[in-house]
Amino acid sequence: MTNRLTKSILVAAIGLVLAACGSDSGDVPSLNTEDTQVAEPATGAVAANAADAPLDDEAKVMAFTQCMRDQGIEYSDPVVDSDGNVQEPKLAEGVAMTREQLEQAYEACSEHLEGITFGRERGDLTEQIDQFLALATCLRDKGYDMDDPTAETLQIWLADFRVEFDWDDPEAMEAYEECNSAD
Repeated sequence: MTNRLTKSILVAAIGLVLAACGSDSGDVPSLNTEDTQVAEPATGAVAANAADAPLDDEAKVMAFTQCMRDQGIEYSDPVVDSDGNVQEPKLAEGVAMTREQLEQAYEACSEHLEGITFGRERGDLTEQIDQFLALATCLRDKGYDMDDPTAETLQIWLADFRVEFDWDDPEAMEAYEECNSAD
């Protein structure tokens, strides 16, 4: 009797599988390959929302890297650490360029880096901002055109300052050293 019951259960199971695989119902998955339709890509509101979604940090750094490459400055691909933090972009090894080339390329591409904290928690920046505000104010008092950094723009401000400040001018270096040592 148990052999007969096992056969009945096996036949019933096979019947259910075959019935499910051959279903013509539109809302039930089927293995039937006849008259299959491929779903159209999402359009309308769904696609618009995807296009309007803000880029994540990795995508922003990749956009910056590609922009710099398009400007003729080779950068390494973005690196994401084991915690999922994007690291600062780095020049590719052996890149040769002039300061002017880097400045022009950075000016064209720096917008891609806005708001990125590069792999670290954004802590209290008050003390750091105060130091750079004092530096900017001092340099402005000495005749240099300087914007004030804010919590939102500090990384961009630092990057711009490194590129735009005339480090080759002895007078500018003297002013920087005076202002940087003034507490």
